[in-house]
Amino acid sequence: MNNLQPRLQTLAQLIPPLTASMHKGECGRVAAIGGCEEYTGAPYFVASTALRLGTDIAYVICEKDAGTVIKSYSPDVIVAPYLRSVDNPDRTLDDVQSKIERVLDKVHAVSVGSGLGTDTNIAESVRRAINAARERKLPIVVDADALALVCDTPDVISGYTNAVLTPNAPEFARLCTALGIPPDQQPIDQTAQLVATKLNGPTLLVKGPRDIITDGHSIFVCDETSGLRRCGGQGDMLSGAILTFLAWGQLYKRGAWKSTARDSIHKSVPMHAAYAASMLTRHASYLAYEECSRATMSSSVLEQMDISFDNKFEEILKAVKPK
Repeated sequence: MNNLQPRLQTLAQLIPPLTASMHKGECGRVAAIGGCEEYTGAPYFVASTALRLGTDIAYVICEKDAGTVIKSYSPDVIVAPYLRSVDNPDRTLDDVQSKIERVLDKVHAVSVGSGLGTDTNIAESVRRAINAARERKLPIVVDADALALVCDTPDVISGYTNAVLTPNAPEFARLCTALGIPPDQQPIDQTAQLVATKLNGPTLLVKGPRDIITDGHSIFVCDETSGLRRCGGQGDMLSGAILTFLAWGQLYKRGAWKSTARDSIHKSVPMHAAYAASMLTRHASYLAYEECSRATMSSSVLEQMDISFDNKFEEILKAVKPK
């Protein structure tokens, strides 16, 4: 097994060069599926992180009662209140699926799970959305409440290499149990490798003091210094950052741009996307904490995401010149 941290020059291959000839959408279109009446901030953080890092268009596909609230946060996010809970059965699951698929046909990557809640109708719509994304070979980020779907039905994501799962410690323990793997009998990096191997395809990013990233074959460990506050919403920003790099990876593999860097990462985009996102989110957390200390909120971290990006990649992008 390879244990390493990728070179910044390698990660920079995934970042689209900005040129005067580009058109809207060529730096990525993404969608975040999540958000219910109770949890409206989570998908907003996903989409806003993607926009702050440089994607062109970000959709939020949320539950009906969450739509107006999320729209009030920002005019930059396109809000599609298509999901229906058991309490709002004015649209069939087939209708919801059709509307979601129209959005999936437009985007380069999708995240699922942030702020979903536990409603059974919404869970079924998300399960169908994951299947539709797989059919379209779209990269998928699976986080938060969507991880419960994987625990209940691992086949929903197993065998799919173009996905990143982002469990925190309790979610990882539940995932281990669902797959019949003891969660605490081996070092976490070895356990994570076993889980990734059992899922046979997806990349796993296990959040913790060090973020462990593995596809079952290789392991990256991100120990970038982060802030000391653990306010809710930072995992959603991590999902948004992964979503961004996966979307860029999709474009990179299609040949939208080329790089003079020596490393080729066509076969390991999810691993590199997860590492880049982890590094940037942790650094943004550190910057926010340095400025706000105990008053750090998730919105404080969000405001640092673009600065984190510049700190890590501005000089590298000057050296890794696009062709």
